[in-house]
Amino acid sequence: MKLSKIIPVSKPVCRLSYPDNPHNLCRRFDPPLSVCFSCKGQHLENRRYYYYCATCDLEFHRGCHLFPPEIKHPFHLLHPLTLIFLDPDFQSSRIPIDWPDSSSESDDYDSYEENSGSYEGHIVKCNYCRKNLQPEEFGMAYYHCSTCNFSLHRICAYIRPPLTIENLKSHDHTLTLFPRRAPLPCDACGFSLDAPFFDHVYSCLLCNYMVHRTCIYLPRVIKITRHPHRLSYTSSIVPSRELACGVCRKTVDVNYGSYSCTKGCRYALHSKCATNKKVWDGKDLEGVREEEEEILEPFLWIDEETIQHFSHDHHHLKLRQNGGSHDNEFCEACTLPMTVSDRFYSCIKCEFVLHETCASLPRRKHHPVHKHPLTLFHPSSSYRHKVERKYYRDGFFTCDGCIRNCCGFIYRCSEKVCEFQLDVRCASLPDPSIHDCHPPDHPLFFNFTSGSCMGFESVACDLSEYLECIQCESFLCLHCATLPCVAHYKHDKHPLTLCYGEEETRDLKYWCEIFENKLYATKWFYTCDSCRVTLHVKCLLGKEPGLPLGYHYYMTRRIMRIRETEKLEEEAEVELANE
Repeated sequence: MKLSKIIPVSKPVCRLSYPDNPHNLCRRFDPPLSVCFSCKGQHLENRRYYYYCATCDLEFHRGCHLFPPEIKHPFHLLHPLTLIFLDPDFQSSRIPIDWPDSSSESDDYDSYEENSGSYEGHIVKCNYCRKNLQPEEFGMAYYHCSTCNFSLHRICAYIRPPLTIENLKSHDHTLTLFPRRAPLPCDACGFSLDAPFFDHVYSCLLCNYMVHRTCIYLPRVIKITRHPHRLSYTSSIVPSRELACGVCRKTVDVNYGSYSCTKGCRYALHSKCATNKKVWDGKDLEGVREEEEEILEPFLWIDEETIQHFSHDHHHLKLRQNGGSHDNEFCEACTLPMTVSDRFYSCIKCEFVLHETCASLPRRKHHPVHKHPLTLFHPSSSYRHKVERKYYRDGFFTCDGCIRNCCGFIYRCSEKVCEFQLDVRCASLPDPSIHDCHPPDHPLFFNFTSGSCMGFESVACDLSEYLECIQCESFLCLHCATLPCVAHYKHDKHPLTLCYGEEETRDLKYWCEIFENKLYATKWFYTCDSCRVTLHVKCLLGKEPGLPLGYHYYMTRRIMRIRETEKLEEEAEVELANE
């Protein structure tokens, strides 16, 4: 029989004993603790035991035995901090709610003392992280200076940043820790040193320079998908005229650090916007040689009207001038039907069809909604099964931009560890975009803020990425922004156009022919100007607007077929093929 090795567990040591002669602490269950030596608190009903030092005759709460009764901390060098007990009902804690308000018109400390003399009923906070001193989160004790009303969580007390930092890339002189929170702007990013996201502050008194600790290590050269050239960090921009940030679209203050184009373009970013984890890939390119990106053409010209497309390389595609309706023909890339005005390429031997614009889609794309380059894939050609199994699970994929199930071409992130993907409709939206639902002089930008969508208010609006109008602070989700402007209805020979609401029209004027109920004209709907047919958006496009009519796909032992106006009707229950 093999015996497992027993590892002895060391007993906790009394902090008042010497290292060469340590006193071991023992657990005690009875009698109840009288006074904890570290925090001066009394017995806690929810603690089964406490620690006791028989040599020193001292008692410690479980947890308090790990912390010294008194410390010197770089955040408060004037006085030592004492570990004291935190009353669960906060009645015994005499800690200020916060530092004096930076927006106060008076800087008189006496007036602050007068206004904050009573703390009963207030939530007390740690002066480092600004979080509440909640006993269930940080324990029943904290470090406190009664002279200055300064307090720290026990966990925060163990955070000890270096007193000095030397980084010649950031500043020519040594930077010294500034242990106080001050309502002053950071010289590197422009944000307040007292901003809600807490960071250590360092200063150079010789240069009157103050900076967040993280801003000291800002990358010098970066590349983002929102601009074709590299961007370099500069402490200030030469003032010529106002520049709007390429991410948040707010004015870039030339007096503080920011990023600008290395090629001389009039393009700039706030430091925090440029290094946002959704914008920047985390790579500092300083000293890295810039290589030209290889351009892969989507097709080869055979003649003026014939091409060989990479997605259908076994047959040639012929340009067609659409002179009639092709309701049953759908673009393989965007899955939208062909309309009368469309120019498109069709295969001379099979039913493969591409819009002329979709045939010219770049095979590698930089999109502002994602920080990595995107590569174009398709579910056809010789490697169909390989791509389908990897990206098109059950025969379709879900676009991360509009949260729509799609079966057309897919723009997929080039990074192995990233699974971000966009359908062709979302990937083709420019930045900025002009949409018919919004005034043409109000462009819509890709932003990471969100709000109430001005579209047709579907469930997908809350999950989609957003376009934002900076001028009127309105939002349009990508699900609504990529709805087809023209759609077909089998009971109408004319194409239906998307109407974006008629605010002055009475709600009972229109009637949805599919739902057979009233249609609110203030909402988005499809209409035929010739026949006066009106339909709800969802009634016409169905539950799966990204999948074309007649498309079959596998889904958990069932084959589903997209039908018009029913869209997701179950056709037959069959065993899933092993293909």
